[in-house]
Parts: sequence; C-alpha cells; structure tokens
Amino acid sequence: MSKNRTILQNVLIAATSMVIAGTTLDAEEADPNALKASDTFDKAMLDIYYRGREALTDETRPIMVIARDVTVVTEHGQKVYPRVGPAYDQFKSVAHVLLGIIGSVTPWPEGDAGKIRWMSDFSKIQTEIETFLTAIDGIGLSPEELADQVAMLEKANAFVTEALSKETLTPQMVADAINDIRPYWSKNMTRAAQVELNALHNAVTAARAGIDAADWDQTYIITHGPNFVGNTGVVLQYLQRVMPEKFDSRQVLFAENISGLDHLVKYVGHMRMQWQVGAWAFGDPMRMDVDLLGYEVGSLLDGMIMVDPPSHVPQ
Repeated sequence: MSKNRTILQNVLIAATSMVIAGTTLDAEEADPNALKASDTFDKAMLDIYYRGREALTDETRPIMVIARDVTVVTEHGQKVYPRVGPAYDQFKSVAHVLLGIIGSVTPWPEGDAGKIRWMSDFSKIQTEIETFLTAIDGIGLSPEELADQVAMLEKANAFVTEALSKETLTPQMVADAINDIRPYWSKNMTRAAQVELNALHNAVTAARAGIDAADWDQTYIITHGPNFVGNTGVVLQYLQRVMPEKFDSRQVLFAENISGLDHLVKYVGHMRMQWQVGAWAFGDPMRMDVDLLGYEVGSLLDGMIMVDPPSHVPQ
C-alpha cells in the first residue's frame, strides 16, 4: 500500500468517524443522569426479554441432549442412556502417543534450550510408554486390537529412544516416525468411530422408544462440540442419516463450545427466542442467524475505504 494511500485512508476514516460520532452526544457532553436512565431502560428491556426466553426454555420439552450420554429431559424429569461403548477411551488414549510426539516438537526446538526441552519430553514419553506396556494386557482388548496397540507404542518408543541416544532430532526423523505410527493410529480412529456409532445408535434408539409420537414431533435434539467439528462430527452425521426430518424442521441444534446439561437445555431456549425475534421484527425467523449490523457495514466501508485502480479490468 502506498504512503499517500495510507494517509488518505486515515484522513477519510477520521472524517467518517466524526460524521458518525456527530449523530450522538459526545461522552464528555452527555448528562450523567441521562446515561443512568439509559442504562436502567436497557436493563429493564433485557430483563423482560430474558424472562420470555426463560419461559420459552422451560416449556421446550422434551429435549434430547447428546453429550457424553444421551439424556432426555421432560417436564417430569430426565432419563439417561449411556452412549460410550467399551474400549472407546482406550483406542483414543493409546493413539494420543502421536499427540505427545507432536507436542514435544512444537514449536520446533531451537538451540540448547530447545534441545533440553525435547529431550526432557522424549524421556517422559519413553518412561510412560514402558510403564504402560507392562500393564497394557489388562485394558480389555481383543488379541488383534492389543497387538496393534503394542506395535504402535513400540514404534514410538523406538523413535524416541534412538533420538535420545543420538541426542539428535530433525524434522525428517519426526516425519518418518509418524509415518510408521500412522497405520496403527488410523486403525484406532476407525475402531473408536465404530464403537461410538454403535453406542450412539443404541442409546438414541432406546431414548427415542421412550418418547411417544406426539411428543417426538415437538422434541428438539441438541449436541455440542468445538466449532471445527461442525457437520463432520460423528453425532451430526448420524442424526442426519436417521432423522433428516428433524434437520428440515430445525429441531437439531449444534452448540459450539458449550457443555453441561443445563447450558445445553438453555441453548435450545435461546435459539427459539432468536427465531421469535427474527419472525416478529423482520418477518424472517432466520434473520437473527447473522450479525444485525452486518448488512449495514458494506455501504459504510464503501465510503470509508479508498481503493487503487485495479491492475486488470475485466473485458
């Protein structure tokens, strides 16, 4: 960006800010009593809004919450259906040796301090693997599954042991080790997904059987997870396959980075309240799915940001 363009943009932004600020009182000129009244008014309006949202949450029943277990919440209480199958945790835990290796070289160790760090981490990995191998026969896996766990850990141990003995570590060494481990790691992920799907299907089927047809039509299903999971998560993929009608009616909700039964139940009420606001204020229940100010920003930015002529004008 050219210096002149930067100066021009800064001047334009400052001018635009003054125009926008001119539509309101400067904070220093505002009457403290008026500001207090404004805050009081805002709180009163939000209190009424929150009361409506809580009432809507309370009347939203049943709700099927899919978290660690499947819990059906009704006006009469709640019933829990376990959904974590045997060996699920073991498959994931053993595979975490890969995370330990990656964590030990992130950020990539440089200099003497970096060497001290990776050698310390590798020594811990080595000790933990060797300790775990003395007890691994008892984690409840089949002979084939157990053999894969042992092979994965032994390959990881061979890598860290060699690096420690040579006091040398390169990116290529780490990549080679991960490539050796990956086939076993991938099999564990497949096994864990299969166990989770089986347990999830059993739990949801049992929970669904406990809800009569009329109530089922009103039932919301909510699950949760980090935002990077989204529609690729096991639970949402399963629900899309077995109850597509719930997706069509927006009765399947995904709560990002929210956990805990009470919080998930409240999230259902929150979303229903957002749809109410959208329907009443805009005639569109989905309007609140976007930033209310977002539609206004484009035209404001057009007036604030200067651009250079394009390097190529399409013909």
